[in-house]
Amino acid sequence: MITNKEVNESERNIAQYLSEGLITKDKLSIQLVDFYKDMAKNSFQVAQHLFNLSTDKELKKKIGFAEEFECFLWAVVSSYYSMFYMANAALSKIRLKVGDKIPHKVTQDALIVYFIKNNKLAKYLLENYIETKNEVLNVMSMAEEDLLKHFQLKANELIATFDYQRRKRGEFQYTIKNPIKQAVAQTSLDRAKEFIQEINKVLDKIN
Repeated sequence: MITNKEVNESERNIAQYLSEGLITKDKLSIQLVDFYKDMAKNSFQVAQHLFNLSTDKELKKKIGFAEEFECFLWAVVSSYYSMFYMANAALSKIRLKVGDKIPHKVTQDALIVYFIKNNKLAKYLLENYIETKNEVLNVMSMAEEDLLKHFQLKANELIATFDYQRRKRGEFQYTIKNPIKQAVAQTSLDRAKEFIQEINKVLDKIN
């Protein structure tokens, strides 16, 4: 649940980000809306295909994968990235550009300040976004400042990285049974699909 305290904290963060250039007001950023939407679409399709590959025995057999093969983790990662790109499409539409430093944290705070506070986006959608991000980052055992050091964001490629756990190493890919992995991946896909749909509605209302 996003609290008033978190909203106030995000407002303070955004003021700092603006002063440091981590997010900028850029009229030309509106030109990136379609790019981010395409990236979101591509990432979601990758997530769906990876999920299908993990669950469809005939598909595995057809393309030469072992029956026990699964890549649910990467389906979760790609689902989150589809949401991340769609969030940046929304920010670009209001002439904001997120920089290369801690982009995931900046994007999250910007969504709170510019879309949640103003009731342009339902709170639960952002909560789903945050939950999906945290699941991925926990699994990847990454900190936000490490994101761009380890993975580059490129169109039509599967990407992974993230900011979350300063606690302990994620164990998703090692100890969690496949039915649980599949359930997490399905939830991530469902969240991403709804998030993309709702952001598209928001974009249609912004001049």
